[in-house]
Amino acid sequence: NIPVILALLRVWNRNFLNIPMHGIMPYDQRLSMLPAWAQQLEMESNGKAVDINNEKLEHFLTKTDFENLYLVGDIIDFWSMEDKFYWPDSHQKILNIFESKYLKGANVFYISGNHDDPLRNQLLLEEIMQKDEVYKKIISVLKKFEHKERHDFVSSKYGKLLILHGDQYDAVTSNVKWISKFGGMLYDILIMINRPMSKYLKNLTKKIVSGASGFQKLVKEECLEGNYAGLMCGHNHRPEILKYKTHVYMNTGDWVESCSAIVEEMDGTFKLIKVDENFDIETISTL
Repeated sequence: NIPVILALLRVWNRNFLNIPMHGIMPYDQRLSMLPAWAQQLEMESNGKAVDINNEKLEHFLTKTDFENLYLVGDIIDFWSMEDKFYWPDSHQKILNIFESKYLKGANVFYISGNHDDPLRNQLLLEEIMQKDEVYKKIISVLKKFEHKERHDFVSSKYGKLLILHGDQYDAVTSNVKWISKFGGMLYDILIMINRPMSKYLKNLTKKIVSGASGFQKLVKEECLEGNYAGLMCGHNHRPEILKYKTHVYMNTGDWVESCSAIVEEMDGTFKLIKVDENFDIETISTL
């Protein structure tokens, strides 16, 4: 239980006391029998990403050719990086791949979310950039991309689609930010202790909040009022493609739990894909 206890202490010390903490223990081969969340004790955003998911994302990006790349928010977790933060080489490597795709001619659109909402405020972004060299390095790459809070995408097969993060339809995130941050902290703790449980509880919570906020109702109203054929977002971490009578709804999922994305093929077909444990890219749903 030592890793679990240290994880809980670290979350408390960092988020409430602003004290960085590291536990150093002798390595034992028997640790290899533990699941990935227990092996990887030091993770970005207090536990939101392990190296294996970085590898899955890297695999997807390097094996896929595309003209346009849409990063649908919460790519950089500025919420959890307000004090001292963990930014390993593996994360910088992913950012460098984004940059490499951009330099080779791909259009990279960064659609900001609630966790990276400083990107919606240029003055705040400049202030963050001055914190230290790591922040400066991160933001200097991000500045090369096109930044938007919402983007009109014209599909060859379905017409005009709206792309945004989705926090705009979440009453808790939009109006009671501290509750959302507290929920994120609890999620950080759970993902260190029990990844399957954290996924189940997060999905359940997002489902309840979406229902209470009238998420799908607001999505429908947005599509009807803006004459959109559909909407694509992230935010609630539930990868899915849903076709209603009035509009289409697509959710990209994430690269923490589902390791999924939405892709549009040359013939205009949309696919929800997932990178599995064997690094195979499989199709989950099509439109």
